[in-house]
Amino acid sequence: MKPLSLHQIRKAIGGKALTPIPATVPPIAAICIDTRRLEKGCLFVAIKGDKFDAHRFLRDAAGAGAIAALVDHVPAETLPNVHLIHVPDTRVALGKLARYVRQQMISKVIAVGGSNGKTSTKNLIDAALRGKLRGSISPKSFNNDIGVPLTIFPADPSQDYLVLEMGTNHHGEIKILSDMALPDIAVITNCTAEHLEGLDDLAGVRREEASIISGLNKKGLLVVNGDDDELLTLVQPYAGKRITFGFKHTNDLFATEIQCDEKGVSFLLNNNPRRRIFIPILGKHTAANALAAIAVARRMGLNEDSVIQSLAQANGPEMRLQLQHIGHLTLLNDAYNANPASMRAALETLCSLSASSRRIAVLGDMRELGQSSERFHREMGEFVATCPLDRLLCVGPLSTMIAKVAKESGMKANAISHHPDAADAAKALSAFVRPNDTILLKGSRAIHLEEIAATLETASQPARTTRRRTAS
Repeated sequence: MKPLSLHQIRKAIGGKALTPIPATVPPIAAICIDTRRLEKGCLFVAIKGDKFDAHRFLRDAAGAGAIAALVDHVPAETLPNVHLIHVPDTRVALGKLARYVRQQMISKVIAVGGSNGKTSTKNLIDAALRGKLRGSISPKSFNNDIGVPLTIFPADPSQDYLVLEMGTNHHGEIKILSDMALPDIAVITNCTAEHLEGLDDLAGVRREEASIISGLNKKGLLVVNGDDDELLTLVQPYAGKRITFGFKHTNDLFATEIQCDEKGVSFLLNNNPRRRIFIPILGKHTAANALAAIAVARRMGLNEDSVIQSLAQANGPEMRLQLQHIGHLTLLNDAYNANPASMRAALETLCSLSASSRRIAVLGDMRELGQSSERFHREMGEFVATCPLDRLLCVGPLSTMIAKVAKESGMKANAISHHPDAADAAKALSAFVRPNDTILLKGSRAIHLEEIAATLETASQPARTTRRRTAS
């Protein structure tokens, strides 16, 4: 971030200085919201959340070396050497400041939205670009109105690119993020049933994801999943260049002859036998994500041969179809989150892997599906029954429907069990798992299926023995 004076910051956010700001105050080079990670000489933004209020930690911020703080009310005590700027809403002010900082950047900003595959696509874009260009990406899933600013602030304003992830669970959030980040390139990976409690239905999801064009540079590039005709209609108002990708041959970039195994996925680019591309990340959908990365890399002026070589070295994010070997077990860890499309993709990936022993699926609730929740869990049960699974463990109250319908649809009753939580499922799994079993973990974040992975990891460790000394 380019250092900013407090006067620049106050003006950018429309704040009011509660005390005079002398000209001798040093410029701000960092923005912090957590006193535990506060940098000396920073601006501390006191965010008020549902369960916490950072205004309580203003004294801690002062003690750690903050020069100034954004607040939404006058604190009860005076803080020496900390200049306070008042705003009606510190969270909104954080976004305004992020937009101002972004406007000082010469980097190309790339925004990645969509229902599924945002983090994986973000990583693939970075893999495609970083061999020749200098840039950074948002850490983990920093994809909301706090995470996006916290990605923008520390970025080197002179680097070649910055890749931002943009998530949503309610109407209007993507527009806010797009207007904040002002991307030069925007990617929409896909639109599926997700966060329906806040987005109503699939049409609402499409409208929300399409709003990424709100802040997109009019001379920029929109990279959009062309397999979704309704989505394409919604993004038609964008006047800039558009590249479509997907599995249909009508797309500008499409994948054919897709091959999936435990090493990753390979495919032909636009059916060209001289363009066989390999990505060391599991799942057919990875091919589509890679196409989006190729579109971005082309726009950034990179040689396609070097991009293909770089993608062959890509790494996938943790707990997103992450293949792990724990002792004599193979674990397909996709426990980060779940919706109907991603759960189906995970099951398809499990079934595409060669298994020397049994295939076991541990499926948790799919949360935030609103009034359609029962329908989607029922449909998942029907799909599970068509998969060549040896065992099915369902975890959480909503997944009861998956187990029930899987049985009704023909899966053997003695191959199905239901568990109230991850701990109970881990105990049951540990009791019958055998060497060489392949196990899928897939569920919404609130189900904490990663606890099962931890239990299996602990069980695989050799037991420690303690030798007792004897007197000679």
